[in-house]
Amino acid sequence: MGTIIVETKQIRSFNREKTIHIYLPTGYGLNTKSYPVLYMHDGHNLFDQKTSAFNASWNIHHTLDEIENQMGLNMIVVGIDCPTDQRFNEYSPWINTNVNESISYLQGTTYGGEGETYIKWIVYDLKPWMDANFHTISNKTYMAGSSMGGLISVYAGCRFPEIFTAIGVFSPAIWFAKASFLEYVNNNCSPNQAIYLTIGTNETSDPSRKNFPKIYLSDARDLYNVLLKNQVTQTVYIETEGGTHSEKTWELQFPAFAKWLLMRP
Repeated sequence: MGTIIVETKQIRSFNREKTIHIYLPTGYGLNTKSYPVLYMHDGHNLFDQKTSAFNASWNIHHTLDEIENQMGLNMIVVGIDCPTDQRFNEYSPWINTNVNESISYLQGTTYGGEGETYIKWIVYDLKPWMDANFHTISNKTYMAGSSMGGLISVYAGCRFPEIFTAIGVFSPAIWFAKASFLEYVNNNCSPNQAIYLTIGTNETSDPSRKNFPKIYLSDARDLYNVLLKNQVTQTVYIETEGGTHSEKTWELQFPAFAKWLLMRP
């Protein structure tokens, strides 16, 4: 079994602490073997139901342990926590001034704008620290996330393609900044980027909005078409029939993504 250690890091630009959950493969440290690293958002939802926001987790450690037993392949996963009230801010470089029109239960109206600073913190602070202190393959660095975490993962892959060479995008919340997001992808995504994009047919971030499932599905298809237009040929696109906007669905989708990632050259 792999092990999970917990560290605390500081984002000085935000004057904010981050809890980091680091999954280390079975036998890590018993030899000189180094591993690829997958950086993931909403780290509190990845490993432990007790720390999750919705009383469910992706159970990533169990999936990776099983894949290692089957295939002899594994990686380090760095799960970066984010408080619920900060997700819309940290996970978008663009500002949305009427978010409550989409998410009725939010207290405020204006969110976003911290995404560039957040990704730069990962690139210039967290990743160098990981590479200096753990057995990493520094040029095999990936990123993945769901919902707003999917949006910021695509942004990071376009912004730093030389760092994040493969991206996992689960149920991206493209609606948050659709026009700016798709324009950025269209103008900046490298044809050499590898993207694994998956969406469910029953996604919603607010059950009171009956059209949300169609919005999520349509937006994901629009992203896929932009990627095809820009000849991002290493794109996998999957629609999960009945898939919801939930850790349960993402837990079921993660094994195929992990195998795709680990089998990359």
